[in-house]
Amino acid sequence: MNIRLRLAELHVPARIRLEKIRELAALTARAFGTAPPPLADRSVRRALEDYARFTRESADRTVGDKADPGLLAAGLRREAFAFGRKLAAEFGIRDRGEARRLIRLAYRAIGIDLRLEADGTVLVSRCCFREFYTPGTCRLIASLDEGLMAGIGGGGGRLEFSDRLTSGEAACRARFRFEETGP
Repeated sequence: MNIRLRLAELHVPARIRLEKIRELAALTARAFGTAPPPLADRSVRRALEDYARFTRESADRTVGDKADPGLLAAGLRREAFAFGRKLAAEFGIRDRGEARRLIRLAYRAIGIDLRLEADGTVLVSRCCFREFYTPGTCRLIASLDEGLMAGIGGGGGRLEFSDRLTSGEAACRARFRFEETGP
């Protein structure tokens, strides 16, 4: 039994959630080639709102600057992958079941109700970013999701959406395909 993961599933203190949100903001800013938003002395809710505005504005700016969305998506995925590997190491993730549990925990900590089934089916019924993101922003930022899941999962994987809350659907539906080399 993974005690560290089990304890975190019971409660993640606001201080830890804020620390991870700041790390997420920093990696996102690196991928966008900009400074992260100031998130010190914020509540978790306010930090998430500020992060959502930052990501939306950064995505909109890069589209306006005619930046290559493929390169930006690859940078977001790469940064999130490293973050996912770090989280997996911190929690001592040993198998796919634990990886799925940590993925759910990571999303719950940032206001997203995500289920990831053993077959890779992903269902997001609630997302705090929904009110901030356009469908285009959501598609780009999904590169972070893919990278995080792949990193936690142990080496790779692909995330493919069929439905999105930001497009007016009742839920986000996707499939995450772990690479065979993962835990």
